[in-house]
Amino acid sequence: MRKKLAAIGAGYGLAWGLVALLVMKLCLNAGFRELTGIAPQYLLGAVLTGILMTLALHRPLSLARPWAVIPWGLLALLGGTLAFAACMLVVNVCYEFITSLVNFGPEFAFRTLTHLHDSLIMFFWYPLYGFGTVVPIFLAVLNCWDLRRRMLLASAQPCPQP
Repeated sequence: MRKKLAAIGAGYGLAWGLVALLVMKLCLNAGFRELTGIAPQYLLGAVLTGILMTLALHRPLSLARPWAVIPWGLLALLGGTLAFAACMLVVNVCYEFITSLVNFGPEFAFRTLTHLHDSLIMFFWYPLYGFGTVVPIFLAVLNCWDLRRRMLLASAQPCPQP
């Protein structure tokens, strides 16, 4: 069951990451070259966030009433936003450290780790901007509804007998 949940969460995360990249392209008027530099890190952070949030919410959503997907969706969006910021921070630190280690050596790589205060501010503050817009709230509620539906369908299936 955990593998199926992880796959579902990875799908949710990938979809969220692609939507966010599309929004960044439209809002920032960014070109393809600018987005290809951050897209792998961004999508990796989004997939990890999707898996974490799906594993965290599958039990409460399967026990919730149908109307409860709205507050669970809002809570999932806030939790997912903060989880995404944490995942992006970890992904960015690993990427910067490995890139610096390969290109400039261990001394410079460890020195780059001391300049993380900008990343701490950016990764935990910027995603909260998206929390107040309508589209992410709608998508989060839709994700919770879909996960609840999947959990109810899975619980209705008879258990396999050995």
